[in-house]
Amino acid sequence: MVVLKHLDHTVDQQKGSSRTLMHREEQPRQPHHGDQITQVLPTTPVPQHSKEQSPALNTSALRELTPSNLRRTRPTFWAMVQHLFVFILLGSALIGFFYFFIKTRIGQRLDEISFTEFSYQLTDYQQPTERILNFIPTVAAISAVIGLFFVIIWKHRFVPSLIGLSIATCSYISAYLLKYHLITKPDYGIQEAVLNSAPSGHTTVAAAAGSALFLAAPKKLRPIVALISAILTTATGFSTIVNGWHRPADVITAVLLVSLWTVIGLAILRFVRSEELDMSNTQRSGLILIPLLNIAGFFLGFCSLALYAITIYSPFPGCALSAATCMILTVISFSTSWLVALLRPQNKVRSPYYTKVWTY
Repeated sequence: MVVLKHLDHTVDQQKGSSRTLMHREEQPRQPHHGDQITQVLPTTPVPQHSKEQSPALNTSALRELTPSNLRRTRPTFWAMVQHLFVFILLGSALIGFFYFFIKTRIGQRLDEISFTEFSYQLTDYQQPTERILNFIPTVAAISAVIGLFFVIIWKHRFVPSLIGLSIATCSYISAYLLKYHLITKPDYGIQEAVLNSAPSGHTTVAAAAGSALFLAAPKKLRPIVALISAILTTATGFSTIVNGWHRPADVITAVLLVSLWTVIGLAILRFVRSEELDMSNTQRSGLILIPLLNIAGFFLGFCSLALYAITIYSPFPGCALSAATCMILTVISFSTSWLVALLRPQNKVRSPYYTKVWTY
């Protein structure tokens, strides 16, 4: 009897242990610290590794998916080549205009003829344009300050606003140094004013204010800001010519100088963290604005060269005025187009987690 009871007790223990094992197999197994994780995300399989390597590998994989690492903090070589190419184009154009219209006899002659035609043929517009000139510097400065303050408060873009303000300040200082200290105009007896007047101070102020807002604004608003700035700069430049304050070459050099500094500001912004995380899409505005400005620039540039050639060999009244007008519009169109074209996505990471079409 004692043996039978012992056998019954042993059988009951075996049945109980088997039930316990079956119950444990039905419950989901909780992962431990040293276990493998076979799947981080539903669409991101992680390869099998040893127990010692899996936590570090999974941590790095998750870190790559965070928004702060979707874009690099430094620009690619190709991005900097684009900025350098535009900088060289604008710098070469600036040096070329300074040399031709200030250092050469034929350049001074063409600039003086167009300046005279603006003053005598557009006398009816001098009074309204003079009012514009009296208000434009103040309005441009106030608009820039309000715009920068609004961008800082609304979008918290303190660093881009500081860069835009610095670029505008550098533009004005460089224009002052070029005008009064660095550029000397030879006296060929062609122009009444012996001293150099390039670049135009009023045009520089208007363009620099637009440049500050252009750099401080979010990427999706920059094409609109660039277009508005180009319109105000054009109005300012023509107003100074009509009132006899500056020659066409003064306006052209002012626009090129500010555009040159704006390219430097865009290059600096590529190293700013907030700019890297700005994923705004400017494809539509870029695809519309850039071709139109380039087409206008090529057409007006051809007309300007043809009219200048006619002014030299077979002039007629208004020919030099039209040539200078076309040249100013050409420079503004091309500079605006090139600045907007530099608004491309900031250094995409080549990974399957982030894909986006190429945009301006």
